[in-house]
Amino acid sequence: MTVPFDPATPSRLLHRLNWLTPARCRWIFLLLVMVTFLSNLHYIVAGPLDLSGDEAHYWDWSRQLDWSYYSKGPLVAYVIRASCAIFGDVAWAVRLPAILLAAGTSIITYLLTRKLFGSDRLALGAVVLYGLSPLFNAGSVLMTIDPPFYFCWGLATYLAVLGLFDGKRWVWPVIGAVVGLGFLAKYAMFLWIPMLFVAILLDRRFGDGKTSVEIALHPNASGVRPDSTPRLRDLVILCAIALLFTTPVILWNIKHGGVTALHVAKQMGAGREANASWSSLPEFVGGQIGVLGPLLAAMMIGGIVLAIRHFRQRRRERFLLLLGLPFLAGVTILSFFVKIQLNWPAPAYFTLMILTAHFLGTRMSDQRLWRPWRGWFWAAVILAIILAPLARDLSILYPLAPKWKWREIDPSVRLRGWDALGREVSRELKSLSAGAFVLTDKYQTASELAFYVEGQPKTYYAGSYAKNPRQRDRFSQFDMWADRTLEPDRTTLLGKDCVFVGFLYDDTAAAFERVEQLPERMHKVRGVPVRVFRVWKCYGFKGMKRPEDSEKF
Repeated sequence: MTVPFDPATPSRLLHRLNWLTPARCRWIFLLLVMVTFLSNLHYIVAGPLDLSGDEAHYWDWSRQLDWSYYSKGPLVAYVIRASCAIFGDVAWAVRLPAILLAAGTSIITYLLTRKLFGSDRLALGAVVLYGLSPLFNAGSVLMTIDPPFYFCWGLATYLAVLGLFDGKRWVWPVIGAVVGLGFLAKYAMFLWIPMLFVAILLDRRFGDGKTSVEIALHPNASGVRPDSTPRLRDLVILCAIALLFTTPVILWNIKHGGVTALHVAKQMGAGREANASWSSLPEFVGGQIGVLGPLLAAMMIGGIVLAIRHFRQRRRERFLLLLGLPFLAGVTILSFFVKIQLNWPAPAYFTLMILTAHFLGTRMSDQRLWRPWRGWFWAAVILAIILAPLARDLSILYPLAPKWKWREIDPSVRLRGWDALGREVSRELKSLSAGAFVLTDKYQTASELAFYVEGQPKTYYAGSYAKNPRQRDRFSQFDMWADRTLEPDRTTLLGKDCVFVGFLYDDTAAAFERVEQLPERMHKVRGVPVRVFRVWKCYGFKGMKRPEDSEKF
């Protein structure tokens, strides 16, 4: 049962939007999803960007399917392998699941907003708001762990609304499966469960701001069935099913000494002195404003404040707030202790963006309230339209300032030059003896070359073998694969030549009979140099011994 959207005093703006009937909103939404999908498909097929390091690394995982992997669960590898099995091991096939999942998330957003507020206009507005954000534009075309994780987060939230607001008890075991599947993409998925429990507990306490007598006299006045509260058994089943999905990760970690748990703990700051630093807060907040867009971020704050003001009385807004704000608050607190990646708070924005759409809708319903926000809204729309081409290809601006250090300004620089480097390395490999291999100092570089070198060979990673801790890079999945080891007593590479890409430290150089540095490869975009690749020819590999003080996390 949907809850009718009842605006206060109709404004002239809403009167002008009367042509947006529910049917027309749905047609516009379907057209928007289709156009966005086709636009994204064209971009990943003909776009200027090579695979990111993470995308290439997950693709490399997909060539050796397993129960789990060093830093993440197995879902992303299986999704990529399913796509590549159909369309081949090409870049657009790696990214195709991202745009499909983005379309699915848009559908869930529309259905969830309409379910809660009974308004197709509001549902369409929520989807449009997502399109204004650089964070979600990037997430709709890059195939990392985030698209499947975000889709599962949204689907679980929508199903929870069916259970809590419509009393559909069949959803609780399904939610368990969705949460478990999301866990296999990103372990943070399990944080959704305690937020749901808090929402249920407060729902029992506050209801919809009505007394027990009012609810008894008018049980459906709020659009909520009186029997919609889940039973304890429903929640136990949800948790039990979700926990079943941890089995492959646990079994894999038992076999590999629990490296994933150690790796995640280190990322969360375990083993470091707990010294909070307020200096990191501006960087975190500034980064989030950047990925959301400053105007959209301001409107989102308005939605959060409005929901907090009516926390006891408005059940729908309270639910959306509790399924987003605690996650955002937790990541914010964590930012005092560790470096936060820009995409970490993204799940919080799923419900908070819907709150933002509701906030703007309530303002539009009253001309007096809408007037201060009208300029912000249209400025955000116009700014998003102007910046859309730049979000897809910032190199458009390169010729305007060729002397700028674009490698420091443009994050997409990291996604450029790999295809060209792969062709260069392929040519150098052919000049070496049979069986020559590719070795690098970074695990993501190894994955990029595995994808872009002719024949897509297995590549190798030496970064974790450095004796000097300052030169030593982190462990990765390359260190878990027995067929990628560089240990003298276990590797099959002894005596072979290789092409090395990266910084060749003394430890690595000593692992060969002879090394030869080649001219640096300068990669230019629109005539502007943005990347430098260091390439070496190395002869007669002797193997590398892992340092005894090396930590596997």
